[in-house]
Amino acid sequence: MWKVVRENPRAVIYAVLMHLVLLALLVIGLDWTPSATKPAGKPIQAELVDHKQLKALEDRKLAEQRKAEEVKKQKTEAERKRKAEQVAKQKAEAERKRKAEQVTKQKAEAERKRKAEQVTKQKAEAERKRKAEQVAKQKAEAERKRKAEQVAKQKAEAERKRKAEAARQREAEQALQAEIAAEQQREQQARDQGIVAEYVSYIQDKVRRNWIRPPGSSEDFTCRVRVALIPGGDVAKAHVVQSCGDAVLDRSVESAVFKAAPLPVPPDSGMFHYFRELDFVFRPD
Repeated sequence: MWKVVRENPRAVIYAVLMHLVLLALLVIGLDWTPSATKPAGKPIQAELVDHKQLKALEDRKLAEQRKAEEVKKQKTEAERKRKAEQVAKQKAEAERKRKAEQVTKQKAEAERKRKAEQVTKQKAEAERKRKAEQVAKQKAEAERKRKAEQVAKQKAEAERKRKAEAARQREAEQALQAEIAAEQQREQQARDQGIVAEYVSYIQDKVRRNWIRPPGSSEDFTCRVRVALIPGGDVAKAHVVQSCGDAVLDRSVESAVFKAAPLPVPPDSGMFHYFRELDFVFRPD
């Protein structure tokens, strides 16, 4: 019963109101006059009429209630169908959204993968270019170093040749200078030897003039005398290095050398080294 009340509150209210109205009509339709003044049998007829009306009202009420319940059932079924359709639509919409989101996700994932692949390709290309540039730089640096080394070698070779040529020229110049110096030395030596020979003859002549022949000795002899002179021509030492064949003659010649001092020497001091120690041949004639 309470379920019917909960499900059809309006119908219950209508039924209660209908009962109240019938009750009011019954109350109004009752004959409240004393029974003595009323005709016999009329109350019974009135009572029968009220029961019929009440039955008709109840039947109508039940019909209306059934009709209301039928309408309610129809509304409930329609509402159920509407809700089922709404749920179906919601499910379909949710499925559509799910599929759309799935498609969107798939597209986004595909786009992400495409972009990732693109970035990877770009990075790979950039790395390839970087390595290619690095290799090119290394080759260029190697080529630069090779050329620099080649230029350095060429310069070093040119410098070596220049130095070798300069050394050859120096050697040639030195050889020429040496040859010139040797020639000059030979010429100087020749001049010196001429001067020495000239002064040796002066010394020989002066020693000869100061020589005193020992009695009984021959004047036909030859000896070699070595003298040591000091600047100015003074005699420091004198001795016969190749004997005359007679010791007396050797001593007479040595004595003549000391007597002849100072011996004649060139005035050029640069010539004196020839006369520090001098050998000459002594002949009396």
